[in-house]
Amino acid sequence: MTDRHEAPEPPNLLAVRSVVDKMTLPVVGFDTDLNLTYANSAALDLLGADNFDSLKGVPLDRLIAQEHLSFVRTGIARLVDGLPPSSVSIRIVRVDGVQVPVEAFASLIPDGHGTEAGFMVYLLDMSRREVVEERMRAKSDILQLIVEHSHVGIVVVDDDYRFEFVNSRFCDILGRTHREVLGHDFREFLHPDDVPLVADRYRRRQRGEEVPRVYEFRVMHSSGEPRYVQVHSTVLRTSDGKVKSVAQILDITETVESKRALEDSEYKFRSLVETMVDGLAIDDEDGALVYANNALVRMLGYSSTDDLISKHDTEIIYGITEEQSQARQAARRAGITERYSAQLVHRSGRLIPVVVSAAPLFDAHHRYKGSFAIFTDVSELRQAEAEARFLLDLLLHDIGNQLQLIMAGVDLCDPDAPEKTIRSSQQYVRSGAQKCIDLIAKVRSIEQAKGVPMQPVNLTEVLESEVSLIRQMYDVDVKYDGAPTVWVMADSALSQMLWNILENAVRHNPRDDPTVWVHGVVKDGLFELTVSDNGPGLSGEALKGLFSTGRRFGGVGLHIVRTLADKYGVSLHVDHRIRDDPSSGLTFRLIFNTVPPPDDH
Repeated sequence: MTDRHEAPEPPNLLAVRSVVDKMTLPVVGFDTDLNLTYANSAALDLLGADNFDSLKGVPLDRLIAQEHLSFVRTGIARLVDGLPPSSVSIRIVRVDGVQVPVEAFASLIPDGHGTEAGFMVYLLDMSRREVVEERMRAKSDILQLIVEHSHVGIVVVDDDYRFEFVNSRFCDILGRTHREVLGHDFREFLHPDDVPLVADRYRRRQRGEEVPRVYEFRVMHSSGEPRYVQVHSTVLRTSDGKVKSVAQILDITETVESKRALEDSEYKFRSLVETMVDGLAIDDEDGALVYANNALVRMLGYSSTDDLISKHDTEIIYGITEEQSQARQAARRAGITERYSAQLVHRSGRLIPVVVSAAPLFDAHHRYKGSFAIFTDVSELRQAEAEARFLLDLLLHDIGNQLQLIMAGVDLCDPDAPEKTIRSSQQYVRSGAQKCIDLIAKVRSIEQAKGVPMQPVNLTEVLESEVSLIRQMYDVDVKYDGAPTVWVMADSALSQMLWNILENAVRHNPRDDPTVWVHGVVKDGLFELTVSDNGPGLSGEALKGLFSTGRRFGGVGLHIVRTLADKYGVSLHVDHRIRDDPSSGLTFRLIFNTVPPPDDH
């Protein structure tokens, strides 16, 4: 750098320059005509000059952006007038023409004789700060853009319940303008029922207490309709010590209404399903039950749905094999629906005739998720069919046979026939007619018994009475040592059921020493009554069909037993008296559910 001191200069100016030469802060000097007379090394770097000679004498106007000239000259005039100096933000022009933002502080340098010798200007390079500020402004603009166009409402509440800031989305949620919301107490816009909750949590949060940051409440739209919102809130402490609440408000009205509609739909579905008369079951893709309605639980004799969950169809449908089950699952996977007849296995072991309507279940992507089936109990229909078959069989066989005897007796009642023959034929007619009357009376009695309400009955007392009567009516050895006193739900026809069991053990026994064994025992709330005989017994289909819905083997008496047993909930079983020996006679086993005796006993 060349020597910058060509003429004697005031001692004050020389003293100042001796100090600023060593400064890293850019400093320039001007004479009273505002021509450049000095620049330290830092100033030369800022101006982009290699040496001072290229700048010496350059007027101030060339070093300052044109739009700032009048502003600078005004400031210098104020200094000359004796006003205190102040800093200004301007742009200086480098040698290469690039403008640099600076903060400038000018001071007047006296010559020691009461006049000014020139001006000393201290420059602070603001280019980096301007870049930072520009970045901050850009970030602020981006942040403001994000906040204003957020899909959630964003609010700032001061320490006095009032909105300091709200974005456009929050105004949309309320159906109001910024002017209608800003500065207002937030409680004005809450649903009246939710004001206590939200206000209490606001106050506690302001005090620094732990409260839920996320919760739901209602705000009031300008239309008067409530809107459901979810708030995510926190607190912010400012530099002046004030606490403000900052919250994001998400409008969840559609979600809440959809959820409510879904719940209503599910409630209606469950109400429909749980009040169905028919049983309903749903299984998964592996065939395991995942749902059963109350009707199916009752139909199978279980106490709760949990008793059926995880069971497979092979466990509740009688006679279905694993291969048949797999074939039906394959059909459901193929989208095939099916309707078929089957028998469900009651918890007690009895079979329930049903009609099954089965269909597949697929999800929204048509993936197989299992199947559902509706089970319609057709027991009453099957019972009605059995009753019809029984009456037809009764008409065709029992009554038909008696009518043939009556017709034969009538044919023998010829006036010219011997008196003995006429009396014999009259006996045929009377006997056949009486048997027809007895059959009709039995059928009528069983039909009447169906409508009689049940009540607790002393089974032991009725049994002892019937045992005594069978001993009187027939020449038979009845071995009965008594039984524990038990009460069961039945009616006055209970005696008919027990009589027919006992009479069946006697009437069909051709042995010279007919014997009947009667035994009763109580176990686990059940009373098991066994009636055995030493008659000829039955084998094959006759034994299996003795209590079936057909009556070929059972006759009217056992039909009465079967009908009353169904009414009383009695489980019926028949087998050989001695295992694997059909000729040893039969054993009838009746299992009753016991009940407590009535209060007056």
